[in-house]
Amino acid sequence: MIEPADMPLRTSLMFALVGAMSVGFANLSLLLNSVGFYQMAKLLMSPFVAAVEMLWLKKRFPAPALACIVVVLTGVGIVTVSDVTVNGPGLAMAALFIVMGGSQQILCGHLQNVLQLQSHQLMSNTSFLQGMILMIVGPFVDKLASSKWVLEWEVSVPGVEMLALSCLLAVAVNGTQYLVLGRFSATSFQVLGHAKTLLVLIGGWLLFDDPINPRKALGMALAFLGMIGYGYFASRPVPSGPSAAAAALQNLETHKGPDLTAAPKRPSTESGSSAALDGGYKPSTSAELDLEQPLLSWAARSGAGPTRKLRDEEAVVPGRTW
Repeated sequence: MIEPADMPLRTSLMFALVGAMSVGFANLSLLLNSVGFYQMAKLLMSPFVAAVEMLWLKKRFPAPALACIVVVLTGVGIVTVSDVTVNGPGLAMAALFIVMGGSQQILCGHLQNVLQLQSHQLMSNTSFLQGMILMIVGPFVDKLASSKWVLEWEVSVPGVEMLALSCLLAVAVNGTQYLVLGRFSATSFQVLGHAKTLLVLIGGWLLFDDPINPRKALGMALAFLGMIGYGYFASRPVPSGPSAAAAALQNLETHKGPDLTAAPKRPSTESGSSAALDGGYKPSTSAELDLEQPLLSWAARSGAGPTRKLRDEEAVVPGRTW
């Protein structure tokens, strides 16, 4: 049963605004840049997301997993990045696209975890606000991009059909995105998103006979191997520093050698050696006392008391030095 959940209005507005800006800056980046530079900006979103998750959310990634991300980005870059043309406005839009797109993905998972929301609950609380923001800003962006207002669009049946299909696909994509980000990290979502690129290329080759040259094949192989490696290393638990140190200390205590902090046992000169068996010798001179007192005090503080009773095999034999 789907249960509704409320979010603070301020949080909903913040997330909706970030999501709307990520969509807007993505379109502006594609408008002002070449396809190659746009693809490069999408690749740079992965290290941005990983860095923010490590610095802000204090997430830990194994070093091999980070290396596999580099392999994935290299492979996808070989496949998708061809012509790279840079200009000032396009560079600014690409930078904003990276920041806002990555922030939207991080917040999507973070808010679900903090507010204990399910993916559909977060989506129902923010989609309307995000849609209203885009409805207000969208016509001005369209005017900037096409030099036409949206009301000048000629309505036709095929156009309305494609518009409705696009809206349905957008709902499905957003629902899947929220679901994945609620369960996995934004970095894992980025790696999964690059798998989509490989599936598109493979689908084009199988369905439409699109050629795959050796360069694309090399890039796809690198990306595929990197994804497998990331999935393996990212699924392994990463021990934290204090826990690892505590485990090492416990292991050291378990396998420690003889107790060198306890007071040495000396044979008693009394008959029967009863004094030795009752807990060790007593210093006979003040010099011995002054020499042993610091060591005994430290042993008492560390838990290795000097009055430990001897085991049967440690019984003092008269005339033998221990």
